[in-house]
Amino acid sequence: MMGTFERINQYLKINKISKKEFAKRLIALEPKLKNTGEIPSENTIYAYLNGRIGIKIELIPYIAEVLGVPEQLFFDDSIRTRKIYLKHIINTISSEEKEYLKSNLCNDSDKKQELNRDKFHTIQDLLIYAPEIFLKELEGTLKNYKDLTMKFSKK
Repeated sequence: MMGTFERINQYLKINKISKKEFAKRLIALEPKLKNTGEIPSENTIYAYLNGRIGIKIELIPYIAEVLGVPEQLFFDDSIRTRKIYLKHIINTISSEEKEYLKSNLCNDSDKKQELNRDKFHTIQDLLIYAPEIFLKELEGTLKNYKDLTMKFSKK
């Protein structure tokens, strides 16, 4: 199981951010540690990233902001957990968030989404080479997209 500091390092690589740049951005947000009231030093941040000392929980929101990811991804990003989180979002969504999702996931409810038929057929032809576990996961993912699209296209 991957530790929190390892997940953070993984997101550093994904976002192509050096540890030095990360430390600089984190310090710029001025996160204060509860026990000292001080902003962690660059050396302390390096110690967090190397796993030499545990990351203080109060820093997690700042770290997530620097990396542009939700905080919960530092702890568990399994499909099961992501589904729980999505369910929570769906059940507690604000109208502003709903509009954001609509604009990013759905077209106007009056317009049918047009699928590029050539691309569809190319993908369909390639699916025969996919292992069964991938096909099951793909089916589940597509059903989730469909459910979200249907939920947010209703007014």
